[in-house]
Amino acid sequence: MDRETKTPPAGDGEGARSERWGGGSQRHNMSPGVGAQLDLVLSRLVRVRKAGAGFTAQCPAHEDRTASLSIAAGDDGRLLLHCFAGCGVHAVVAAIGLTIVDLFPRRLADVSPAARGELQGRALRAQVQACAAVLDHESGVVLIAAGDVHQGQVLTDADRQRLVLAAERIRAARVAIGGSR
Repeated sequence: MDRETKTPPAGDGEGARSERWGGGSQRHNMSPGVGAQLDLVLSRLVRVRKAGAGFTAQCPAHEDRTASLSIAAGDDGRLLLHCFAGCGVHAVVAAIGLTIVDLFPRRLADVSPAARGELQGRALRAQVQACAAVLDHESGVVLIAAGDVHQGQVLTDADRQRLVLAAERIRAARVAIGGSR
């Protein structure tokens, strides 16, 4: 797919985007301050559709026939991109001519202790939520493997490698939320 198909066609102004995404500044219910970043990213993607609290689109980093890219906003105002086909976020943003920095909110001019405390609190909440999601997913992997073993099935080498990865991710999440190694 060439670069030209990823940008909106000439004349695809705010009116066309509003119709496709649900209208003007009300087109998303994401964190305050994420609008400019969201508009920048969505304007460079194709087959954008509203999905829950975020959006889906075709991933620009690979030949995508379906909408495998998820776009959402974190509680801290950053944009979260995930390709379910496995493309890394760096490849996705590079394919649309952006960098990782474009996914993060601009720094606030207010550097008061209260503002810093608020930002630190948001960052901590986002980190805890991310760790909880990892723990939830990886514990599911462990439970599936435990069920297979309980039923007498022999785990393959790939299964054992996936269990090792699950254990590493669980350990990393535990450390990230302040647990010891």
